[in-house]
Amino acid sequence: MALKLLEDLGCEVVDNIPIALCADLISEKVTQHPLGIGLDLRTRDFSTEKFHHCVEMIRKKNIVRVVFLNASTQVLCARYRETRRGHPLGNAAYIEGLIEREKKLLDSVQNRADVVFDTSTFSPPEMRSKLQQLLEIPSLQLWVYLLSFSFRRGIPLQSDFVFDMRFLPNPHYNHDMRTLTGEHGYIQSYLMQDSKFNSFFEHVTYLFSSVILPSYTQDRRLNSTLSFGCTGGRHRSVGTAELVAKFLKETNNMNVLVYHRDL
Repeated sequence: MALKLLEDLGCEVVDNIPIALCADLISEKVTQHPLGIGLDLRTRDFSTEKFHHCVEMIRKKNIVRVVFLNASTQVLCARYRETRRGHPLGNAAYIEGLIEREKKLLDSVQNRADVVFDTSTFSPPEMRSKLQQLLEIPSLQLWVYLLSFSFRRGIPLQSDFVFDMRFLPNPHYNHDMRTLTGEHGYIQSYLMQDSKFNSFFEHVTYLFSSVILPSYTQDRRLNSTLSFGCTGGRHRSVGTAELVAKFLKETNNMNVLVYHRDL
């Protein structure tokens, strides 16, 4: 679980490799992302002496944080029963005894760890936030994708939110605007002259800039897709996507990408 959460935070992760290979793995690492290595009693050739020696060798040329994850025996028992996985020390009807034995074997690792994290009362999102805090991992930035589309060609499958802009008058029926698209300032001005559009725009931009997207950032979500549709996918949907994108960029300084699927 912890390695998956670190991966969500932008780290490279490797689980349960032989201790003898850890130094070689780190020496070959060329990317700028932090590397997380998961080790426990399942690891081939594991012993506390080898673990400490490995850490000391790696520290000579690298910044290393040893994080010891723990939980109460009661919580660990519940997790084993829930996953139905066997304990690395063997199978036994009395799993509590194996857990207590494991804790004694790893006493020296816990005592010499840089960070000891008791996960007993933490949900996965809370664990991710706590790991990010303990390891001082920078937050990944949220990307907002704004899509325009034609309902004739179907709703984009990647959409998180879909808005139907067909409640607005269609510029297609205006001879001066028919050949333009919503990327044109004239179409956008036409939309903003409509009180229904202004009410929609005010509510949607407030909802996303002040409530939804900040919550996504707090939950470490990496992206969100807002899709705007109209009949032909050329005027109302395109203009709305462009105007919302401009608002989010200028007002909230967000990372925004706009894609007009059916232009």
